[in-house]
Amino acid sequence: MLNESDPQSILQLNSPITLTNVIQDVANLTACDVIGDIHGCYEELVDLLRLLGHSDLLRRDLPIASPDAPPLLLFVGDIVDRGDRIMDSLRLVHDLCTKGYARMVFGNHDYRFFRWLQGDDVKIAHGLEQTIAEFNQMPSEQREVWRTQLLTFFESLPYAIRFDSGRGIVVHAAWRPRMKEEIDLRRVRYYAIYGPTTGDLTPQGFPERVDWASTYKGPEFAIFGHQVYLRPYNTPYAVGIDTGCVFGGGLTALRYPSRELVSVKSRSARAAYNGPMLDPNGD
Repeated sequence: MLNESDPQSILQLNSPITLTNVIQDVANLTACDVIGDIHGCYEELVDLLRLLGHSDLLRRDLPIASPDAPPLLLFVGDIVDRGDRIMDSLRLVHDLCTKGYARMVFGNHDYRFFRWLQGDDVKIAHGLEQTIAEFNQMPSEQREVWRTQLLTFFESLPYAIRFDSGRGIVVHAAWRPRMKEEIDLRRVRYYAIYGPTTGDLTPQGFPERVDWASTYKGPEFAIFGHQVYLRPYNTPYAVGIDTGCVFGGGLTALRYPSRELVSVKSRSARAAYNGPMLDPNGD
């Protein structure tokens, strides 16, 4: 069974893994909006896209983008679980990516749903039960078409996106210098979607995380999610943009290269956060 609390259960997975599906390069992407963890908060995603000036991307008749055009949006992952409109959120992100307007990296929640879709034995917890329930509510024929589309989509996702000729990197949980040179790609994958941990568990039973961003010195400018903060975690070389929309916080985007941070408030808390949200300012 896939168990987030046990790194070895991740490292021993047998799914195909190559350098090209771990780190994806988009060298000609020099300006974009990077969007934080959505977790099924569809209304806030729509609110944020409109605030960022991307209302045209919400058109039902949105055409396929020019193949030479760089994407407008990057997503840090964790589209699924916990929220109240998970499939709507996933459908919108899927369509934006497959039509060429966006790219997305795997989040740990997306990865677990992907494993479930493949028929693997995964732990049904931390909001996955809500994702599965929404998926199973679809009519059977429609559901199986969607399953096939999702499997194809998830199989194409990288674990990091390097852009602007290597100046920027988007990853779900963590990045470290020279990670692209590491030989053990499974460890690269684990680090990217779960981040470093101390080896201990929190009182709530989750892996105790290491604040890697506070000591990260580049060379890439890293944008990440995964760790929930009361407000964006802004350091010279890394910015964390998961501000806990599903827990009643907000949905945040970083505008690159200006590093402007844009947020919309959560319309409502859909889940309870286990423990205090971290305040990057220590207030």
